[in-house]
Amino acid sequence: MALERVQDKEQKKRFKLLITFGSVLIGIIFLRLFYIQLISYRKYKNLAENNSTRTVPKRAARGIIFDRYGEKLADSVPSYTVSIIPVDLKDSEKVIPMLARILEISEEEIKQKIENQRQKVFEAIKIKGDLKSSVISIIEEHKPELPGVIIHTEAKRNYPNKEIAAHVIGYVGEVNINDVNKSKLSVGDTVGRAGIERKFDAELRGVNGASKIMVNSSGKEIKSLGDDPFTKGTDLVLTIDLKLQKAAEEYFKGRRGVIVCMNPGNGEIYALVSKPGFDPNVFCGQLDKREWEKLLNDPEQPFLNRAVGGLYSPGSVFKIVPAVTALEKNKLKADDVFVCRGTYHYGKDWTYDCWKTDGHGVLSMADAVAQSCDIYFYQLGLTVTADRISEYAKLFGYGSLTGIDLDGEKAGLVPTPVWKKDKFGIPWFPGNTIQYTIGQGYITANPLQILSTYDIIINNGTSYKPHLIKSINGKETEKAMLKSFAISAKTLEIVKKSLWKTVNLGGTGGKAKSVYGIAGKTGTVENPHGLSHATFAGYAPFANPEVSVLVFIEGGGSGGENAAPIGKQVIEAYFKLKKERYAAIRKTEHKELK
Repeated sequence: MALERVQDKEQKKRFKLLITFGSVLIGIIFLRLFYIQLISYRKYKNLAENNSTRTVPKRAARGIIFDRYGEKLADSVPSYTVSIIPVDLKDSEKVIPMLARILEISEEEIKQKIENQRQKVFEAIKIKGDLKSSVISIIEEHKPELPGVIIHTEAKRNYPNKEIAAHVIGYVGEVNINDVNKSKLSVGDTVGRAGIERKFDAELRGVNGASKIMVNSSGKEIKSLGDDPFTKGTDLVLTIDLKLQKAAEEYFKGRRGVIVCMNPGNGEIYALVSKPGFDPNVFCGQLDKREWEKLLNDPEQPFLNRAVGGLYSPGSVFKIVPAVTALEKNKLKADDVFVCRGTYHYGKDWTYDCWKTDGHGVLSMADAVAQSCDIYFYQLGLTVTADRISEYAKLFGYGSLTGIDLDGEKAGLVPTPVWKKDKFGIPWFPGNTIQYTIGQGYITANPLQILSTYDIIINNGTSYKPHLIKSINGKETEKAMLKSFAISAKTLEIVKKSLWKTVNLGGTGGKAKSVYGIAGKTGTVENPHGLSHATFAGYAPFANPEVSVLVFIEGGGSGGENAAPIGKQVIEAYFKLKKERYAAIRKTEHKELK
């Protein structure tokens, strides 16, 4: 009996231990289920969804760039893109080489793009865009052998006018790893690389969206789970007149250099031509590395915007600066004369020529400007001094940026005797002043700067900041002062009279003479690398200027013979288009009245 009681107690004890162990085990299981279903619900839900959900980025279409009259300068068009979803890439050792052969790119390029986005295993990574239909057909044909590879549509940048205004508009390019690392961009995104596209990239780019799809265990799409729509980039309206731009480019065909046409009253640029140029559409697809290097190393420098990034001696179009200096500093009067015999001797050893070898004879200032007499200005410069000319050159805007809404502008140089001593360790010689006074020697400027200095004369001492943006989101760009200083009415009268005579009364700019009353100045700039550069700066109408123009032809020879006629063509095109638009408005109004 005693033994039975002991055994019974032992069994009850074991039974209690079993019950306790079982209860603890059940409690642990319950707590785990509680943790999984309630506390970690979102975590496991996301894991489950990710295993069956894929994300395909919907890249935002960039904003449209319009000219001032609503003509498209840049827009977006649909194109096909091939991407890889890394988590579905079942056999990368076979898939990547096959895809590389189809796309005609390197395996390393594909691997690098996947590596750069390695944290996004459930998201489609762009491999190549702008696919041809033949390539799409091959991929579709081999779809079973390319798990993880998908084809989808994206917005591709398009420049409908090709080379027209390329240096203004610029171009876009796909981001590189540096762009991705320092911003919120992703592989496959595009950004502005030059021109307005670069300067206003943040406004134009927009915000990306995404498409979500459900896939089965093989990665095959079952159904769409909806879209997070993208937000299109902001549209921009430029000051450019596309029709005038096309006309200017046509007049400049086959030449190298610059045309700038603007409104001197507010700084709006109507046309900006820089040649040679390029077609920005070549950057919208996949640009071959060799093709890119060929473009980049082209000795003609097609990517250089010569209007703002090219530095040249201004030549005789600079002569209005020493003329104003002499008059304002009371060093000369309008009727003071110098004699030009074709050659000027300074001291015993130095001889300087005029472009007219037999000389101009006796000249006053107005005639000297009109005839572009170098010897008159040699003597004027020595009378005024280099320091005073530099003082006024800076007031006019030489040596400082115009602040145009483009990258790459260069300020140029206004030399002084102190600058030369510091730079070269030698003094400033009278010969330096002689060259300086006719816009040669050390002075350099970009073409837009040169045109802005003429706006100083047009606006009686004031120039306005040149700009290309007319409006963003309906907000107009307000004109801003660039330079302003006091010039006497008498001085302005003399200089304006000189510019009128240059074109209309037997001066060097006679080939710019027009019914629209053009005034201006020609220049022929010495070029150490070949034929002289040809320049013309002008405006119209003389009495109430609406438009100013600068023509600069590299290696163009005579400014009067070759640049002035183009300046005339551009100005006349401006007024012709103005008349046509006015007539169209009147016609519309007449119809509405009927």
